[in-house]
Amino acid sequence: MKSVIKICNMESQNDAKIIQDVIVTNSGVIATEISLVKKEITVIYNDSFFNIQKTINYIEDLGYIVI
Repeated sequence: MKSVIKICNMESQNDAKIIQDVIVTNSGVIATEISLVKKEITVIYNDSFFNIQKTINYIEDLGYIVI
């Protein structure tokens, strides 16, 4: 599956790296693509192993705002 996560307060490369690190540590992630300009991360994953809602919760726990 493919999902796009929009993060309105992702401002820097450091923010992008922190968020990407949270995503790729989950089982089932195949690939990620980050756009700082669009403030979004595209995640391609196997939905048998990866839970997008849990990942969004982890990102929000770090203080980022997912829309």
